[in-house]
Amino acid sequence: MDLQINRWGNSLAVRLPTKLLRELQLEEGSHVQAQVTAPGCLLLQNPSLIEQVPSREQVIAELEGLHQVLPMGRSVVRFMCDQGY
Repeated sequence: MDLQINRWGNSLAVRLPTKLLRELQLEEGSHVQAQVTAPGCLLLQNPSLIEQVPSREQVIAELEGLHQVLPMGRSVVRFMCDQGY
């Protein structure tokens, strides 16, 4: 899709067509994340559609919680499969 950069006040802006906004599930006032992924390449993402990766602390807390409920003598893998992990 070819887009044009235009002046908007003292800034420059890219207007996003309605079709693209629908695909990205964005509307007026939505926030997007922008990242330069390579020279000359810009990635725009709708943060609400990005699967959030848990932090190290969140993973550790979840594992510690599991440690408290894991039955002794039973296969941890079998238990986690039964619980849907």
